Amino acid sequence: MHMLPSAVKHFHARILDRRDLSPDLWLLRLDPGGPFEFRAGQYATLGFERDGQRTERAYSIVSSPYEKFLEFFLELVPHGGLTPHLHTLGAGDTLLCRKIAKGRFTLDLRTGRTHHLLVSTVTGIAPFVSYVRTLYRDWKSGASAMPGGHTLYCLQGAGRGSLVIAKNWKKLRRKRRGSNMSPP
Repeated sequence: MHMLPSAVKHFHARILDRRDLSPDLWLLRLDPGGPFEFRAGQYATLGFERDGQRTERAYSIVSSPYEKFLEFFLELVPHGGLTPHLHTLGAGDTLLCRKIAKGRFTLDLRTGRTHHLLVSTVTGIAPFVSYVRTLYRDWKSGASAMPGGHTLYCLQGAGRGSLVIAKNWKKLRRKRRGSNMSPP
């Protein structure tokens, strides 16, 4: 099987910041290396090339489409194909980022349902953080895509992932008193 040159399908993303949350959990903030459009809830494919072999994995995006950077919440899989390599990277390092976001795990605001149960474990909280950041920005600008009285319920099965979303929820609740956003 012939691999297309990485420049055709990939940007060379640069790590802007890395924040370690524990020995095996961390946040990476990236400059994607080019225009990268996505919707809250989608994922990006990150990777690297070594000795003519490309290794890639899909990671849910934490950031909002309004933000100029891409942010990812990662967990080290000790014998995984990509996270051991990503775990060694820091600010200034580069990696591959496919040019097109994928996925349909977006928040349903059109069917008339107003209660949204969001269930995840550890890094699976990432798309929910993206939802909250995006909805807050829409609400703040007056262009809310969230008509009516919608409520988000976030059930996070592994407490370590709660660190990421709790910080976002706490910040948003301070700014929007009386909201229907409750921390996990």
